[in-house]
Amino acid sequence: MKELANRGHEVVIITTDPMKEKIQNLKEIDVSFAYKVYKKHNTSKIINENNRNPFKLINDFMRVMSDTAIQELEHTEVHKIINNENEHFDLLMVEYMIPTFLAFKHRFNCSMIGLTSLDSSYHGHVAVGNPVHAVLYPEVAMPLQTQHLSFFERLQSFIFVQFTNFYIEYISNPNMEATIAKYFGKNYPSLPVLVASIDMLFINVNHILHSIRPLTPATVAIGPFIHIKPPRDLPKDLKVFLDEAKEGVIYFSLGSNVKSKDIAPETREIIMKTFGKLPYKILWKFESESLPGKPNNVKILKWVPQQDVLRHKNIKLFISQCGLQSSEEGVYNQVPILGLPFFADQISNAYKLELNGLGLSLNYKELTIEKFTLSINELINNTKYKKRITKISNLLKDEPMSGLERAVWWTEYVLRNKGAQHLKGPAVDIPTYQYYYLDIITFLAFILVILISVIYLSVRKCYKFVSKKIKRD
Repeated sequence: MKELANRGHEVVIITTDPMKEKIQNLKEIDVSFAYKVYKKHNTSKIINENNRNPFKLINDFMRVMSDTAIQELEHTEVHKIINNENEHFDLLMVEYMIPTFLAFKHRFNCSMIGLTSLDSSYHGHVAVGNPVHAVLYPEVAMPLQTQHLSFFERLQSFIFVQFTNFYIEYISNPNMEATIAKYFGKNYPSLPVLVASIDMLFINVNHILHSIRPLTPATVAIGPFIHIKPPRDLPKDLKVFLDEAKEGVIYFSLGSNVKSKDIAPETREIIMKTFGKLPYKILWKFESESLPGKPNNVKILKWVPQQDVLRHKNIKLFISQCGLQSSEEGVYNQVPILGLPFFADQISNAYKLELNGLGLSLNYKELTIEKFTLSINELINNTKYKKRITKISNLLKDEPMSGLERAVWWTEYVLRNKGAQHLKGPAVDIPTYQYYYLDIITFLAFILVILISVIYLSVRKCYKFVSKKIKRD
């Protein structure tokens, strides 16, 4: 958004995280109160309780997102934009995981680019004509650790896709369409029509850390590293802590969705006992003022400037939940990663890091002091991980243009051409039964049954005729 504004485009952002600096051509509508909605629903608890149940997890998260969308649409400034008949926009760039906001496309009769900070969901890929397959390309929300799925993992993935299709069509879409009717008006297209009207899809994937998948020209892979910021000075006390740690520092963070303060007490106890025995300093992003029983070598902070910490020369290891942005920051700064994934894409991200030799992964529910200590020492003391992550980091940076340059170029392409429907694949207009040859298979099966029946009846008739002739003779 900053880059587009700097290039002369008039940009309006509805955001939960307004920028501190004032930028010409850029207006922000602050909806940071939406974090209170997340806090009210206790998303950290939802993740901890349902991290192995993707069906319940998606239902709970859709409820949270729906409530968040309603609160944001109630905002006075947002309300003004919707109801101002003189308001005009040429392009809508929208978080594609929250379909309610796709209504802005119809409201302003403009082009639309969908954005996602991860890979897209099944329905995003369908909307631009990308191949979809529950086994070859499992949903990003599925807690699957490998591309080589077992039979029951393939079955789980297939059922999950059918469940989400049913859930979206019969539960989610009707609720969101009711929200659209309330805040935008009653003469709006159905959500499937709005979803299909997308011109281009920006996904945060790359060919090294993600599965290889054929994509239509209407899909732009903007990862990795698009969110990496220029270096900034560390807070003085944090800089002193890192500078003086000649023995090295382990940085530990579970990101923003999973709170360290909310993990099970027995898991936290294992982590603390392990840290207390290590010869390194530990920087722990911990969302509470105090941590009872905290070892002397551990420093806790509620908030950490993560990118700048990972740049510090004394950081030996990054222990992470393996959210995609955190994983990218570790790889970018060439710091080996120990994954403690909790839900959604974190599990597959951790597996891919391990598969590529960039780190190791542990199941936090099966965590022991011995396993934790062994993994930490292996990643710090075995130089192969540092060498490998340095190689992969340099490989990922060796691109003809950055993710930001790619995103801006294709954004302006859509603006210049007033859309990009011509780049979408032919699969967009093909029903599921045709895409998977079900009608052809049914037809051929029918012909085969007829042929087999004719042959069977003919043989049977011939047999009876011959039998009768033999008897007469």
